[in-house]
Amino acid sequence: MAVPSAADRGAGAPPPIRALPPQPGRPTLRKAVAIALAGAIFFFDTLSPAGIAVAVLYAIVIMMSVDLCDRRGLMLVSLGCALLTMLSFFIGHGLSFNDGPLLRCFVSLAAIAITTLLALRNQRATEILTESEWRYRRIFQTAGVAIWEEDFSAIQSALRNLRQRGIADIRSYLAANPQFVQNCISMVQILDVNDAAVRLLGARDKIEVTASLKSFFLPETVESFQEMLCAMFEGKRSFAYESAIQTVTGERRAILMSATFPPETESYRNVLVSVLDTTERDRAQRALQQAQSALAHVSRVSTLGELTASIAHEVNQPLAAIVTNGEACLRWLDREPPELGEARACVQRSVSEGRRAGAVVQRLRDLSRRSDPRIVPLDINAAIEEAALLVDREASDHGVSIKLDLEARLPELRFDRIELQQIVINLIINAMHAMEKVAGRPKEVTVESRAESPAAVRISVCDRGTGIDPAAMPRLFDAFFTTRQEGIGLGLSICRSIVEAHGGRIWAENNADHGGGHGASFHILLSTAAEGGR
Repeated sequence: MAVPSAADRGAGAPPPIRALPPQPGRPTLRKAVAIALAGAIFFFDTLSPAGIAVAVLYAIVIMMSVDLCDRRGLMLVSLGCALLTMLSFFIGHGLSFNDGPLLRCFVSLAAIAITTLLALRNQRATEILTESEWRYRRIFQTAGVAIWEEDFSAIQSALRNLRQRGIADIRSYLAANPQFVQNCISMVQILDVNDAAVRLLGARDKIEVTASLKSFFLPETVESFQEMLCAMFEGKRSFAYESAIQTVTGERRAILMSATFPPETESYRNVLVSVLDTTERDRAQRALQQAQSALAHVSRVSTLGELTASIAHEVNQPLAAIVTNGEACLRWLDREPPELGEARACVQRSVSEGRRAGAVVQRLRDLSRRSDPRIVPLDINAAIEEAALLVDREASDHGVSIKLDLEARLPELRFDRIELQQIVINLIINAMHAMEKVAGRPKEVTVESRAESPAAVRISVCDRGTGIDPAAMPRLFDAFFTTRQEGIGLGLSICRSIVEAHGGRIWAENNADHGGGHGASFHILLSTAAEGGR
């Protein structure tokens, strides 16, 4: 049988893994048997007085040659058998063309021709199958993804037994019977692994990988295997899950495991499980998140620097009230007799103003502190009101009024309060800057909150400035892109990073494009379906 040569496969290409090892002498022996059989048929056909088509037996010789010759060789064997048939006819009957012998000769030649056609077709099908197997094995071995070829037939039977016992909620059953999961792990038979799997696990060879599947399992791996059992039980055709395994040396590796299952009616004897090493990707993502967090912190501190007037006002106002109430308290105490009730009221007002000042300082500390995001259920409107309060004095100094148009009873979202306030403050400050050169109309910033659906909230910050240059719109959220000479172009980029990290979306549009008059609007869409994206 013809198989791809080493040159056809390319240098370094692995041979088919399931190919039988070469057995010296076997092809030579089969050739000798085929030649001897052809000679015996020729001898019997020539000398036998029996009136039968003995030459039909040459079909056996042709079938024996299928695995010994290529296509050309097989046709030569068939031609040889046909020539022997005709030679035997002329030796036995000469030029006497009697009906009986001539008919038997034609039958034999027809049998040889038909057998040759079938043999050639079978040989071609075998070659195609061999080439397909070789291509599969080449992909299997050279793929950059670690691949396990496993036999899940025992697990398939175990899950079928659970159905027959009336088990419907597989997750509850597995949670109550963890030993069943361990038993299923033991049922897995590893048929083969590729070189990438050997490298991933840091093993010396395939034998070390296939020796014990459990030795590479971590608690996360058991959890992912349990999810795979649920997918098989529920009849799903594919499965993917982020998990972890440990190498031969005990090193933990983050992975993305996936598998494709045959239809439930077929056997699970050959299931391919692919494992992608995501350790370096996860490290890079963590480093990126840390860098974004640091950048967001710097942006918050920079923003606070722009709000010095508002901060001073928010702190000085309760401090002045404390002093005023303290002086009034002293006057009430200096009376004869002292007015203790009035003095108590003054002290109570001082305590209240002190707490107010403390709350302002705490909000400023929260904004300036560098910490990990705290994804918690959040009152969106309360967070917006606090953010607007911090900017209010700065806005007044610039002749800008802030209007809050907040819809009551918004869907509850999980979000980091400080990060949401950072976004709102940044957008309000941008709106103030957009109206610096406006004259002849009120400078007004409107902050809206709306329930877009039972599971989504939209926050909009609208100004009445000059609008956004359409040419700048595509780059508006790019890092270091700014339309202000003194700007550094990080505010909107950080806003987008925060919103997208929570699974939301942010965009901008000119109000004139929607018949809304002057200025521009920035919109943030957050949904409960994507909440807590970090």
